[in-house]
Amino acid sequence: MGGTISKNSQHYPDSRQIVTSYGPIEGRRLVHEGEKQVDAFQGIPYAAPPIGKLRFAMPQPHEPWTEVRHCKAFGARGIQKDSMLSGKVAPQSEDNLTLNIFTPVWTPKNSTGFPVLFYIHGGGFISDSAHKYGDLSICQHLCTKDVVVVTIQYRLGYLGFWTTGDSSIPDNLALHDMTFALKWVNENIGLFNGDPNNITLMGQSAGGASVDLLSISPVSRDLFHKVIPMGGNASCSWAIHPRPLHSCRNRAQEIGVLDGMNTLDWVEKLREVPAEKFGASLDMGAVDLKSDPELTIGPKYDNLFIPKPLMELRKESPVKPRLVGCARSEGLVLCMFGMNPKHPLHVLHQDVASILSEKFFPLKARDYQEKALEKLIDVGSDHSKEEWQRAMCELKGDSFLNIGIQQNVLDVLETQPLTPVYMYSFDYCNQKAYGIMGWKMPFKDATHCTDISYVVGNHIVMPLDFNEEDYKMIDITTRLWTNFAKYGDPNGEGDDDAELEHKWEPATIENPQVHMSLSLQPKLLPVYKQGRPLYMAKLLKEARPPVNL
Repeated sequence: MGGTISKNSQHYPDSRQIVTSYGPIEGRRLVHEGEKQVDAFQGIPYAAPPIGKLRFAMPQPHEPWTEVRHCKAFGARGIQKDSMLSGKVAPQSEDNLTLNIFTPVWTPKNSTGFPVLFYIHGGGFISDSAHKYGDLSICQHLCTKDVVVVTIQYRLGYLGFWTTGDSSIPDNLALHDMTFALKWVNENIGLFNGDPNNITLMGQSAGGASVDLLSISPVSRDLFHKVIPMGGNASCSWAIHPRPLHSCRNRAQEIGVLDGMNTLDWVEKLREVPAEKFGASLDMGAVDLKSDPELTIGPKYDNLFIPKPLMELRKESPVKPRLVGCARSEGLVLCMFGMNPKHPLHVLHQDVASILSEKFFPLKARDYQEKALEKLIDVGSDHSKEEWQRAMCELKGDSFLNIGIQQNVLDVLETQPLTPVYMYSFDYCNQKAYGIMGWKMPFKDATHCTDISYVVGNHIVMPLDFNEEDYKMIDITTRLWTNFAKYGDPNGEGDDDAELEHKWEPATIENPQVHMSLSLQPKLLPVYKQGRPLYMAKLLKEARPPVNL
């Protein structure tokens, strides 16, 4: 991925040395010229290697060290299967519980330290790593705006979410890894000039869903103060896995260690299996976008981390300012390599029926489906091929994310009405961003991962040399995001005023659709996607049965 990892062959001065709770470390000064220099400490272990007897165990403290540990490169990625499009990527290891800290060298204005932006990567809970989101670019575009940035690795896929369906091993180990990293940051971030009392948790895609779950879990919700779930949250239909035990049994069959009804014996045998046998790959085209989308594996209800229905947990949780949204054409990522415009209305009928299913609305499904389509396209008129394709992609995006974004705003305001909720749609797109993939796409627009690319200043989908407008968009986005991390308000204050033409107003119970359209000229809009996600979210909320734990 272009520019995602600074070249180790390039010389950077040593950073300052810091004595953490485990021992002394030294990193690199990645920005080492000018007034605003930035230190990077990479590959810091925050927990013991989860190998051997610690596979499928809760994260444990790392053994301390006395000699200075060189933390000058990312740690290994978690176990996953790389696709043919992955290109040259960093090594994998089951020993991957590390984090990275990018911190200003100058003295913070506030005596309590710099606000902390703690980032959790996505990847469908089964892939990706902190590597892709960069190091030098984070230092240049985020840290220079007076924040400390932390990025982390956690156990992926089956190693992070294996379940036996009983108490033989803890569930949701990946979420416990994230919590353990948060505890380490709370204990140590002051040493890096970070403020442990001003931590914003940010994540994208499955990372966004993880952030939202962390914000309401009794295990983790008191460890940070603000949330930025991007392109995913716990209100999305795929955030909680509906059949994790079934998924684990299927993987166990593939690797030849069947569930023999004695789960303790099953776990011991699984601990002897080579780690790579647990790897899984993310194929967005294989995601089944039916009325209840299902990923390979992911979070589940349990007795500790997610012990109650999400709405009950939201009601119990402390108020945390929230910045939530996604890209304008999220469905495009699911339509990149093939669409059938021959009978577009039939495709639209099939897709809207998968959302507003007869399973939920046995007598009113057709009526509801037609009303939803009216908020999408005038089906009685002639349209160009691209217009039909955009409509088809929009419905894919509704099922994948748009409804979940709107539902998240509704859920938060219903349970915590005083929560400041800033909603966005990321609408900026560089037409060259897709490289050689672009010629196969039905159209080009901002889609999944476009928003995070302009937060970390590093294109996530394909290698791209940013142009002048891209850098302007990076500056706009990072200003808004760092303002939110500082103040809980993207508009900022004083020297940090975002200078928006329209003040970014938070959503309210009365108008849950108000959102900022993020482009080179950001605009505050009162209606989100013609009201279609709100219409479907309200219908589905009434129709879906309650969780019975």
